[in-house]
Amino acid sequence: MTVETATRELVRMPFGTDPEVIGEVLQRDGGMVLTGALTAEEVAAANAEIDPQIGAFRIGSFAADVNGVTQREETDETLEQYPGMRTRHMQHVVLRSKTIRERFIARKELGEYVAKLTPATPGTHTLFASNVIEIHPGEIAQTLHRDGGEMFRDAGMENANTPAYLTNTLLALSESTEEMGATRILLGSHLWEDFNDWGAPEDTIAVELKPGDVFIYSAKVIHGGGANVTKDKVRRLVANAFSYPWMIGEEAWPFVADLEEVKTYPVEIQNMLKFRSISYMGEEPGFMWRKDQRPLQEFLNL
Repeated sequence: MTVETATRELVRMPFGTDPEVIGEVLQRDGGMVLTGALTAEEVAAANAEIDPQIGAFRIGSFAADVNGVTQREETDETLEQYPGMRTRHMQHVVLRSKTIRERFIARKELGEYVAKLTPATPGTHTLFASNVIEIHPGEIAQTLHRDGGEMFRDAGMENANTPAYLTNTLLALSESTEEMGATRILLGSHLWEDFNDWGAPEDTIAVELKPGDVFIYSAKVIHGGGANVTKDKVRRLVANAFSYPWMIGEEAWPFVADLEEVKTYPVEIQNMLKFRSISYMGEEPGFMWRKDQRPLQEFLNL
C-alpha cells in the first residue's frame, strides 16, 4: 500500500459520462461515484415499490424467509458479522421493483460502465445478485473484505492481473453519510500485489451518497459497510452485482422469476437473468445455455 492510494480522493462524475472516461477512472482507482443515476421522482417510486415488501424481512438475519422463519442456525461468528446484526437484506430486487429494473439495471450506460471492469457485451452480464441493504442505527462496521475472494481464488482470478470477476453497484435510495454507515473503500487496493493484505480501517474513506447516486466498484477493491452511529436514520442502498455472462450468480433467477412476467421485461434484463442463450465469442444468438441446440429464447417464446 502507498500513501497515494490511502489518501486519494473519490472521483464523482455524472451518470451518463462517456464510458471511456469512466473506464479510465475505474481501472485506476477501482471505484467511483456516478451522480444522478435516478431522479428524485424515480427514487421515490423505487422506495414506494420496496416499502410494502421489505418489512417481511427481519433485521439482522441473512437466513430468514419472507415470514421471518430462520432457515438455519447462525452459529458461525463470521457469518453473523458479515451480513450484520442491525442490517436488513431483501433479495431479488430486480423482480420486486420495476423502477430499479427498467430505470437503472437495464440502462445502456450502466452496461457499458460494467463492461469496463468485467469485459462482456453490455447488457449481457449475469446479474449475480440484486439486494436491498439497510443499515440500521447501532450497526457496527463490517469487516473489510474483497467480494467473492474465496470463491475465485482457486480459479486464479483473485489477483491484480485479471479483469474484475464481479462489478458491484450501490444505488442510494436514501442519504448515505459516514454517520449512517456509508460504505468504506480503500482506493487502488485492486492493484495490490498481495491479495492477502486486507488493509486497515484507518486507511479507508467513506463513500457518501445522495439519493439517486450510485457507487460502482471492482469486487477486488477492499471495502466494507460502515457503522451507523445515528439514533434514528436508516441507510438504504440497492446492491446489484454483475459477473461474466457465463458465470453462475448468487440468486437462482430461472427458478425464482415468473416466466410470463419475464416476457414483459427488457431484453437486457432477460439476458442478465439467463432466460436467453449466452454468447461465447460475441455471437448472437448465443452458443451456450441452449435447448436442443436451439436458442433458449425460442424455446421460451420470448
